[in-house]
This record gives sequence, structure tokens and C-alpha cells, in this order.
Amino acid sequence: NENQRAYWESSENRKRQSEKVATYFQKHPERKEWLQEIAEKEWSNSDLLAWRSEKTKTQWTPEFRAQRKETYNQTYLRKALRVLHEVWIESGSVSESRYDAIRKERRDRSLIKLDTIASRFFENDRKKLEEAVANYNHRIKTIVSLSTKVDVYDIEVPKTHNFALASGVFVHNSSKQGRDRRTQAVLPLKGKILNVERARLDKILGFAEIKALVIAMGTGIAESFDVSKLRYHKIIIATDADVDGAHIRTLLLTLFYRYFKALLEGGYIYIAQPPLYKIKRGKEIHYFYSEQEKNAYLKKEGIELKEAEEESRDENREASEEEEGEAKQDGESADTKKLKSQPAKKLTVSIQRYKGLGEMNPEELWETTMDPARRILKQVSIGDAQEADKVFDILMGEDVPSRKSFIQSNATKATLDI
Repeated sequence: NENQRAYWESSENRKRQSEKVATYFQKHPERKEWLQEIAEKEWSNSDLLAWRSEKTKTQWTPEFRAQRKETYNQTYLRKALRVLHEVWIESGSVSESRYDAIRKERRDRSLIKLDTIASRFFENDRKKLEEAVANYNHRIKTIVSLSTKVDVYDIEVPKTHNFALASGVFVHNSSKQGRDRRTQAVLPLKGKILNVERARLDKILGFAEIKALVIAMGTGIAESFDVSKLRYHKIIIATDADVDGAHIRTLLLTLFYRYFKALLEGGYIYIAQPPLYKIKRGKEIHYFYSEQEKNAYLKKEGIELKEAEEESRDENREASEEEEGEAKQDGESADTKKLKSQPAKKLTVSIQRYKGLGEMNPEELWETTMDPARRILKQVSIGDAQEADKVFDILMGEDVPSRKSFIQSNATKATLDI
């Protein structure tokens, strides 16, 4: 699979294959006609058409609709900003007339009207839209030199939570900006730490991320460990709600269990529960921490039907924009066209699936994951030390046959979140 992927990533290989196929059908036109006859025969089969219709219905779940809508919106926004940025470079302003001229010239239905862009993505704030256009593709706004050494995660840039270092790497510091500085400290870990179950202590202490964690906690490690020197009464593990996040969390729990067991026994270790979904219904915002919670809310509020109506409304809006352009060419009043095709207003419902903590802005992260009054934390405890020791040995150690046996015997209990 890796070899074929590498092969087809080459533009030369793709071009060579394209030429080969074109040459073949030029030499054998009868094959092209034969394939066309087969296709026409298959798609005149009533059983096949009925099967395809039923298959399509099963695919159009509320989740699929929400994902499809979000994908379309991202396409609309990206294409519009790119074209508007070209206009901005050309004229130094966001010219609506020039943008409309490009839309008509390219005849691309995914290039939607400027009014629609402003209302759908920028709350009808033209200043925000113009700022996004001017800074499209991470344009440099200002360059500021620092006279003193500063922790980059403590740098705050007004009205944004993204900034770039000299190397051009963008840093996301939502958690640092969203916290309460008086009572909360954040230690960002760069990726996955070392699996301590398979490493010697000297190698563990040589790992920069673990060393930083030990220093931050203040307890020391191994023979020098002293729980009374712990600097915090809660140590909260906050990782993304995906497979990589779960892996990082497991590696950290292994470290705490093997070298800081007193912290687990004392109830100092917690796991943060960030939401999986954000549903915005009009001006109301709801967060859900599991698929079941989200589905229960949708069922209770009857949002499945509204979601379908909203999808239809979006499609009708795009169609009406095309009709408006045609109406202008035909000499018919655009307003008359609008009145003919404009559907009744529906309550806008959007469903956002969070892939990670980095997708949340500081305010969202605070109100869902960091605010002591509203956050959900799971305290980690050891009910059976002997059993816990055995499980860590199996899952994180070097005994591959035992791990394989454990996975096979518990596979039916696992759930997969795609």
C-alpha cells in the first residue's frame, strides 16, 4: 500500500498512465463503445436502481448531513476567501463588483455571493470579512522583537490565539489563554512521552518532557520522591478525544503508576473530559460529551427533520443565487425572482464534532473543560493494586503474547469511534 501510494504521488507516473490509457482507447475505439454499452445496460436494470436508492437512504443519517454541510461550508469559505484575496491584492480593497464579475466569468456554483459569505461565516460583520481576506493564508500582520526571554505559551496576542515563531511555526495557546492564572498552571507536552514500562530510569530522566513534568510537580522521582512537596492539589491530564489522545493518556498513567503511585492513591490525578460535540441552534449553544448524549438531544428536540430542512434551504439558496444571476441577464427583476424561490425561514442548526482541544478557542475551552464550576473531571484511583500492576505489565510491557491474548479476549467489548 505504501509503495503504490508513493508511486501515484508522482505527477510523472500519473501523466504516463494517463497517456497510456488515452493511447489505448485511440487505438481501440470499439472498447470504449463496449464499456459504454455495459454501463447503459447496468443502469437500466430496475433492481440495481432500487438497490442504489435504498443504499443512498441509509447513508443520509443526521451525522452524515451535518458532516456534508460542514464540508460544503468549508469549501465555500475557502474558495471565496481565495478569490477575494486575489481581488484585494489587485485593487487593495474587497470589491464586490469585481468579485461578482469573477463569479460570472468562472461559472463556479461553489463561489457564493458576498452577502451570503458575510452572513454565514462572519455574522454580517464586513470588517471581520475584510480582515480575513487581507490576512488570508496567514499573512504577516506585524513583527515584534522580544527583549526578554518569555515562555511562548504565555504570549497573548489581542483578538487571536495564533501566532508564529521566527521559524514560521504557528503555536496554538488556547489553554494558556483560557485558564485562570491565579489557580491554574498549564504544562504543554509535545506529543507522546516515553513508555516508561520498557525503559530504565536513566533513560526516563533523559526524556525532556518527563523531566519537565517532574520539575513542574516538585515531588522528585524514585528515591527522592516526596509527596508532601507536590505543588498542586489536582494534576489533570487533558488530551484529545481520539486514539492518539487516548495513547498519550495511557503513557502518562503508566508513568504515574510506576513512579508516582502515591499521587494515584492520594486522589491527585484526574482526567479532563472535553466535549465531543457542539450544537448551535439559533442563539442557543449546547455541548455534549458522548454520542449517546448528542443523539438523545436530537431525538428529544426533533432536530433530525429541521436538519434536513436546513440542508434543503442551503441548496435552495445556492440555486436561487444562480437564478438571480440568470434573471439579471434576462432582464427580469432579481427581487421578483427571489420572491418566487425564497423558502420560509427555518431555525439554523449546526453540529460541530471536535477532533481535539486545539479546535476550541480559549472561551470554549474555559467553559467546557477548565472552569471548575462547569467542567467534568474523572478522578483516577486504584481499586486493586495487584490487578492494576498485572494490566500495566500486559498492555505496556514487552510480553507480546500476553498482550495479544488480552486484546483477542476483550475485542468484543471495544467500541470504535470513527
